[in-house]
Amino acid sequence: VALASVPMESFVAGNATNGAWISEALAAAPPYLSLQRPVYSIATTGSEPGAVNMSVNLPANASDRDILDLYSWNTDSREWEFVPSHLDGSSSLITSVADVPDHLALFQAQPPEGPTVLVSVDISHSLTPEVASLATIVSPAGLQPTLEGTLTGSLAPGFELNAGYYVMPTIRNFSDPRALDPATIEAILASSTLRSEHVANIRALATGGYSGVFIDYRDLSAEQRANFTAFVRDLSGSLHEVGLLLGVTVPAAQNIAGSWDTGAYDWRAIGQYADFVQVTLNNDPAAFAPGQDRIVEAMMRWAVGEVSRYKLLLGLSALSVRQANGGDFTSVGYDEALSALGDVTLQVDTTEAGTIPPGSEIAAELDGFDAASGFEEAIQAPYVEYMGTDGIAVARMWLTTSDALRFRMDRTIPFALGGVAFDDLLADGIADGILETIFNYKLQLPGVPSRGQLALRWRIEGVNGVVDEITTSLNERLVATITAPDGNYAINVAVVNNGVEGASAESVRSGAAVAVFAPTATPTPIPTNTPTPTPEPTSTPVPVVVAAAPVSAPSGGGAPAAAPGSGSIVGGFEYGGHVTDPASGRAANAMH
Repeated sequence: VALASVPMESFVAGNATNGAWISEALAAAPPYLSLQRPVYSIATTGSEPGAVNMSVNLPANASDRDILDLYSWNTDSREWEFVPSHLDGSSSLITSVADVPDHLALFQAQPPEGPTVLVSVDISHSLTPEVASLATIVSPAGLQPTLEGTLTGSLAPGFELNAGYYVMPTIRNFSDPRALDPATIEAILASSTLRSEHVANIRALATGGYSGVFIDYRDLSAEQRANFTAFVRDLSGSLHEVGLLLGVTVPAAQNIAGSWDTGAYDWRAIGQYADFVQVTLNNDPAAFAPGQDRIVEAMMRWAVGEVSRYKLLLGLSALSVRQANGGDFTSVGYDEALSALGDVTLQVDTTEAGTIPPGSEIAAELDGFDAASGFEEAIQAPYVEYMGTDGIAVARMWLTTSDALRFRMDRTIPFALGGVAFDDLLADGIADGILETIFNYKLQLPGVPSRGQLALRWRIEGVNGVVDEITTSLNERLVATITAPDGNYAINVAVVNNGVEGASAESVRSGAAVAVFAPTATPTPIPTNTPTPTPEPTSTPVPVVVAAAPVSAPSGGGAPAAAPGSGSIVGGFEYGGHVTDPASGRAANAMH
């Protein structure tokens, strides 16, 4: 082995004294890579061993070792190729290669100016113009492999070809992620004939005007690692022959006794053959906490040593998360996460006609679980804990607000990853402001973190709109003394982020209506000599609960009471204690 080096200054200047390859290599160097050390030329004679270990010292002034990469110059393809490597302590990068490169260089990576945003479209959804405007890649689902290696199904609608984004259909071994079909995939992989036919069928699909395809074959056994790698290699070669792209979705790596295990999915090999590698993360928001020993950060630090960081897409969820006491995490809509608070009920004395006279006092409250709100500073995530009758939390709802999602997306920046991917951006229950924050991330516009406390915003509305408004805590009821002309009024409430100017995410609960009518005066009869009968005893008015029937909104939340008739309200608000009713059907159902 003979080792020579080209000084950084000579290489950057394009000085060909050390070889004609320098000018080509300099011209082909991507603008997002910055040379950090001399370029090494390696000459060998004799037979190469099965693997060669190499170590490259880092610059003494390297401030961020997480964005240093090794690349080799391929004189045949005239391209710089990523070389998998990992930090050896803090002073060098080490790599093990089967083929010794002719030229090796250490570069510092820069985050992409425009991160990739991939949007998968489930067969039950249709791509909307608002979401399409955010997407770099649109990946419509709906196709599944058969035991014959063919494809069955139809693609989700709404996308357009030649519309400013890549269209890469995703082929899955499921239509519902709760019912995976690894058996069909493993049967295909086990047969070289079926595997070749499957590759040919996928290529035939992709050449129908698409930019390429994504493969999302889940729950494969570790024994299929070599077969799946061979499939990805063959499919990549077939698609690249006709200028098409390949993306592969892989599950998150598992750290077992200090080593990263990827089961059937060989990240290093997949990263070599695929153009995009989407990493599907679990739903635990706490996993995004910063720290070298925290799961997402630690996994990404390892991943960029296996796969070119620019190919990596962080698979995120735009939905909120239900965390059960047992530790299970389930995606839920924003309104659904808050639905266990219940809906508005009124307690008021009414007349026989079901109305109330002006000046009556009305108590309004939510009929669901008692709740406590909180904010996890480390991950910029608000949450709500629902309490049982014993005061012990029975569930926690992590609310994926725009700020919480931006924090997760920004985990790609320290590692200069290619971007993010969403499987549920078109699902019901996405919080307000989510699309805007994804747009800002894509343009790398700075986010403005906002932190407030969840609260209830009460509004009493007449025919002319809102006549009064006040904010209480989650567990406080509203007491209103109404003095007004005849008319119908609505008492509505929304869960809001109190104390944050311009906060957009809110959840409207089902409201209630009340009719205010002054009693009609009864004329006093003229006295006569007829003896006055003894009056019959009358019963005292009993407080009753008047609740509007809940109206389901498309987002899964409640709906305000029906538009009121004419009238207005004057009077003040008071506070009272909230009485939790976990027996409420609406609230209890939200917990399951």
